[in-house]
Amino acid sequence: MKLKYLFVILFAKIICLSADNTKWITSNEFYQLVAQFKSSNSHVIIDTRSSNEFNGWKSFDTLFNTGFDFNQTGLVTLYDLKSGHVTNSFNLDADWIHLFESALKNLIETRLGLTTDGDKKSLILYDTKKERLEKVKNYLNSHFNLDLVYLCKLTDAQLSQFVLTSNVTGNLFFQEPFYDQLLSPEALYAILRPFNDSYVINTKPVTDYFLFEVGPENFYEQSHIPTAVHLKIEDFMNGEKRKPKQEVARALLSYGILPYNVEMVILYGNPDPMPAYRVAIIMKSLGVKEVRVLNGGFRTWLIKNYPLETYRTKGYSVKNRIPENLKLYDEQSQLHLTPINYMVDENYVADLVKNRDVFKEQYQLIDIRTFEEYAGEMSGYASVKYKGRIPGSLWGKAGTDANELEDYRNLDYTMRSGSDILKMWDELDIDYRKKNLIFYCGNGMRSAEVMFYAEVIGLYKISMYDGGWMDWSSNKKNSFQLGPEEEDDVIIFENYKTTLASTTAPLTTTVNSKSSFSNKFNLTISSSTKKSTQDPVDVFYKNQFDSVTADPSHATKLKFNIFLILLVILF
Repeated sequence: MKLKYLFVILFAKIICLSADNTKWITSNEFYQLVAQFKSSNSHVIIDTRSSNEFNGWKSFDTLFNTGFDFNQTGLVTLYDLKSGHVTNSFNLDADWIHLFESALKNLIETRLGLTTDGDKKSLILYDTKKERLEKVKNYLNSHFNLDLVYLCKLTDAQLSQFVLTSNVTGNLFFQEPFYDQLLSPEALYAILRPFNDSYVINTKPVTDYFLFEVGPENFYEQSHIPTAVHLKIEDFMNGEKRKPKQEVARALLSYGILPYNVEMVILYGNPDPMPAYRVAIIMKSLGVKEVRVLNGGFRTWLIKNYPLETYRTKGYSVKNRIPENLKLYDEQSQLHLTPINYMVDENYVADLVKNRDVFKEQYQLIDIRTFEEYAGEMSGYASVKYKGRIPGSLWGKAGTDANELEDYRNLDYTMRSGSDILKMWDELDIDYRKKNLIFYCGNGMRSAEVMFYAEVIGLYKISMYDGGWMDWSSNKKNSFQLGPEEEDDVIIFENYKTTLASTTAPLTTTVNSKSSFSNKFNLTISSSTKKSTQDPVDVFYKNQFDSVTADPSHATKLKFNIFLILLVILF
């Protein structure tokens, strides 16, 4: 009898081993595989850490278990915590599986090309935590048709070493050049956290930084990150347009931000991160130096379950010497490190459009709107009468509507990886290597976020027309294009009759099987043409406060068959 049971156990192990497609590898084997398959279509390399660690921030877990004090060691210590990722790897945060499971499968299919019944692909997964690798491996095996799956657990030190020596080992590893412009929630927590206290953080503003929440005031009053001051975007904007430079400078001074500031200015958006990027670009245009944005906004702080504050924090004000400071702001805003203006206006763009043939070798106008807005099927805004685009613009993708930016974000609203963004631009014929890029959208919101990401990636020949389509279409002397093709007719507004623009018109006459543009970019399956039936913010907050169960079990048909075989043998 004992012999029979031993035989059954041995038989089950043999079957399970033969059915298992995973293999754990050492760091040396991992390095060799990466070098061999970094440009292969048959192998996909996946980083299962957070997007912040992927970009360049090192894990803070070890740091938080020690007596780290930001006020004693300063920001330099944070910058010493460097990491990075395998060049051209894909970032798939293990936490997305339980936070955004319903949307994750579609994202993987779209961005990675994995399928349930198509050609098998081999995967190389790496992380600093074994449980995260197991979680992602189980999810992918249960949802997609895979060949071999290699798993490698690396240490923070090994990843750092790989990144630091990458320039002499074939550039196999990469770090976003200015990853620190996007603060991780862990980095912000380290800045706020007092010495040797894991759960309580400062509740009084300190002079080393300014922390601002940008968004509706009622959201701020419900709860916010401790020490954050509510920043009213209305202080910088007249409706959808940026206020004149003098008024913006006066607003900055009212919040205590001086010209030639040495303090870090940290911004985050709530509930959406987009307004924080808008304010960040405005601040940078006036010469504010140390501007940082919390990657993903307030929701990433919530995901980490860090402390919240419910009472209003009183900000700083610098009312003395305002004339002198305003003059300094004016002088500083003229100092730009880029070969073109950081912010450009309608006259600048009109000059480019007028001399398009001359300037097209040096400049590209990038339209950060939905394809429907770009092609002139809808304006995107109920208050905007005209539909179309600025002549000569290239479509740069955006999201499903005027308030979304899925093509540049991960599921948790953090920045999509720089390599993904650049690959997307290559497909759209955006020449970021040689030309000066000028981003615009409808009102400056979406283009500001993309502009900030471009800086994180390391591009410097960039600027933004922050007035966007709203500003451009308000001048009837300007011209525009309708339709998706580059050679579409150029029309002058005053010669064109139209009714109030629709913000919801379906794309019918513009995108069809005969359109070379739509065929080229496969618009029928683009993420910009799909809209979830569930509001993403509602789904997010539901996921936040629901109980999170253990990792989903890996129950494939093959394992079920093994179970049946064992039952037959036993009984």
